[in-house]
This record gives sequence, structure tokens and C-alpha cells, in this order.
Amino acid sequence: MGYINPLFNDSRIEKSKLAETPKPKIKSNNNKRVTRKDKTHNIKFPVSDLTQMKLKSLCKQAARIYRIEGKQPLSQTKFNTLLLRYGLLNNDILTWNRPYQDSKVYMHTNLLETEYAEIGGPHGLTVRKNISDRKVVYHIMNSVLNWLERGGNLEKII
Repeated sequence: MGYINPLFNDSRIEKSKLAETPKPKIKSNNNKRVTRKDKTHNIKFPVSDLTQMKLKSLCKQAARIYRIEGKQPLSQTKFNTLLLRYGLLNNDILTWNRPYQDSKVYMHTNLLETEYAEIGGPHGLTVRKNISDRKVVYHIMNSVLNWLERGGNLEKII
């Protein structure tokens, strides 16, 4: 039994179509996905009411400085990230003996993935101190706030 259309009965066409079909190329595994250089890692950390007030007032002070210098507006998350970066770069001001309290009220930071490796990487602070990311960020942020209260310079951070 043949096809209704006689074109499909011709075996020469089928053979020539098969010969023209390109063979699939074997792909190498060299083209792995590359992460963007500006990819960020969001870390939220618990704050008490007093700490939240301090961070917000310091952010407003820093925003005034930004406005005077003609820079982009400063958000709370961006300011928290600046404080966290400063704490990561200055280990001498960090204290790890403060009791950790999860207040269920959080603020955020957005570190670059390359900076986050210093906190949560294979040799990061979470592994060295055996505590979570949130606890590390909590201790760093409180240490920087204490440093600012003792006479640290806000303009040095921003």
C-alpha cells in the first residue's frame, strides 16, 4: 500500500533527504555558565528597635553628605552594605562576644558575590567562627556601630 501523494512513493527523494541532513555536532563542556561580576548576595540581619533607629539616622547623615558631593541618592540597604564592607576590611574593630538576639525585624545588605565569599565562602567567617551568615553580619554591623559611637568617622566609611 502506497501513499496517496506519489511524491512520497519515490525512494530517491527519501535517500537524498537523508544524505542532506547534517549530523549534529558534539558540543564540548568548555562553555560553562559564567556568573556576572556585579551579581549581589542579599543578607538580612536582625536589628533591635534602638539599632534600627541608629542605622536610619546614620543613613540620613550619610545621604546629606552624598547629596553635597553630588552622588546618587543613598538607600538604607546601600548604606548598610557600606557599613558591612567597612567592617570586613577592618577586622581590628570587630567584636564577636555580643549575645545574638533574633528580633524578627530585619534590615538588608547586598554584597557582591566576590565579597560574600569572605563571609560565606569555603574559608569564610561562617566556617571559621562556626556561626550563620546572619550572625556574622549581625556582629559586624554592631561592631561598626559601636566604633562609630566611640568616635569613628562616618565620612571614612562612605
